Amino acid sequence: MSRKRKKPTGSRRPSGAQARTPATTDERPQVPRLLSWLAPPSADSAWPPIGRSLARGFITVGASPITLLSAFGLQFVMWLGLVALGLEGPFSLLVNLLALPPISTYYDANTSFEIFGPGFTGLISTGGFLLVRAVVLGLLTALIVRAYEGEGTIGEALRRGLRVIPVTIVYGLMSMTFMFVGSIVQQALGAGLGLLVSILSLVAALFLFVFAPVLALREPRTPLQEVVRRGVRAALMPGSRHLLMCLLYIFLTLPILTALAPGGVLLGVNPPLATWVYALVCTYVHLSFLAAFAYRLMAVEDEIPDTPVKLRRR
Repeated sequence: MSRKRKKPTGSRRPSGAQARTPATTDERPQVPRLLSWLAPPSADSAWPPIGRSLARGFITVGASPITLLSAFGLQFVMWLGLVALGLEGPFSLLVNLLALPPISTYYDANTSFEIFGPGFTGLISTGGFLLVRAVVLGLLTALIVRAYEGEGTIGEALRRGLRVIPVTIVYGLMSMTFMFVGSIVQQALGAGLGLLVSILSLVAALFLFVFAPVLALREPRTPLQEVVRRGVRAALMPGSRHLLMCLLYIFLTLPILTALAPGGVLLGVNPPLATWVYALVCTYVHLSFLAAFAYRLMAVEDEIPDTPVKLRRR
């Protein structure tokens, strides 16, 4: 995939009434610089549309058997590990077992406290789950980036994935921080507004940090702190529609996929075949969204600003 898109170098000279209109005239309402990332994309925006990004993600993952088989194998091993630790359902946990943080972080924390209790042991086990999640995310992201790049062996991709584990750990820690803050606000504000703030905290974590693992793979010599900063700057670039895509993923995975799981409310250690099939399909959806985020980032990585966007008075 081309890492940089060429912009048009010239334009046709307008005539008639169009010639009397200044070239700099923009009939769209001006958006404050602070909220420029909410603006609609311009005609020459390098950001791919959300629909095309998702289609590219689903096709890329579906055309990579090693990525799918690796994810399915990890899903089975992780379920066996949870059962060995004492988990007894519900089977709906299988649906988001390989979801992106902070969705996976949300389920990891709940599962940890359910198995080990809400005390010190549960808190320590949550950190252990976070480390496992960081390794899994790093490896799967590396396989997806390899599928886009079309070069390198599987072993090289896995080694690259292991090297970005510090970045995925930071991603998980920030997701957990946002989740805990959202939970505290939810308790303070009640079930209505508090629940909305809690969900938006998950959206914010995905919005700000989902690009960091891909950037770490693409820019292996960049320090960890700068990788995270560049990921945030990419998320805040004008015209990306990145917030809309994050909202779509959160509201699809958190309530919808879980609610539709066959036998999801049942308890036990042996999910029925229908639940397994549905969970594997959901894992394919999670990987495809990860691939879509990676595709969008790789399309604009050369245009990420090197310094934070300065605020401007209207």
